[in-house]
Amino acid sequence: MVSQFPIVIEEISEDLLQVKLKENKIDYPYFFWQLSQHILKSQNNLEVVPGEDSLVIQFNPVLQDREEIKEEIYKLTESIDAPVKNKLERSITVPVCYDDEFALDMKNILNHTGLSRREVIGEHCHRKYEVKMIGFTPGFVYLGELSEKIKLPRLTNPRPFVPKGSIGIANNRTGIYPIQGPAGWSIIGRTPINLFDTKRNDPFLILPRMELIFEQITKSEFNAMLRD
Repeated sequence: MVSQFPIVIEEISEDLLQVKLKENKIDYPYFFWQLSQHILKSQNNLEVVPGEDSLVIQFNPVLQDREEIKEEIYKLTESIDAPVKNKLERSITVPVCYDDEFALDMKNILNHTGLSRREVIGEHCHRKYEVKMIGFTPGFVYLGELSEKIKLPRLTNPRPFVPKGSIGIANNRTGIYPIQGPAGWSIIGRTPINLFDTKRNDPFLILPRMELIFEQITKSEFNAMLRD
């Protein structure tokens, strides 16, 4: 069977397959997001991890046939809309409080960059980000590209816990932790909005193909939004 997309399915271990694209005119993250959703809806007991340029599929080699899974993946790609590269569908503004209570790594960020607090905040929130992918934890948002002036490496010692809504930066990415949990990125602020809610029809507030803008708010505004 020939897919409408030039995909390659590689066997990377006895229970893992990796799907890649050869067509660089396609929006990679959105394609793999769509494919992951089609796989999950097919209820075939596969685990999927979409990335920026590939999709990893985990299966049970005892109960599931590798070749049948490959065939199903090719079939599923036929129902995916052709994702045009760099075509963003809508924009969302996310409020952020950069006060010390929420910006757990601000001092380290200031020391590393040599910038003032105002300059760091300006570099982070005065730009438009593209949602690159969703992953790591349910609803975690990978955004790019981060300003060169505030690029930092990942933390040497990741935190075992950060509150939900924490916003981190690492390398050329910034991201939002929608649920509490471990974090390997430097925390620059926090948002009061709920990005992931299983009670909503669509639990994810932010999805690939969206453009995101951060907007600075005060602690009072943060608390007021949290109560609403």
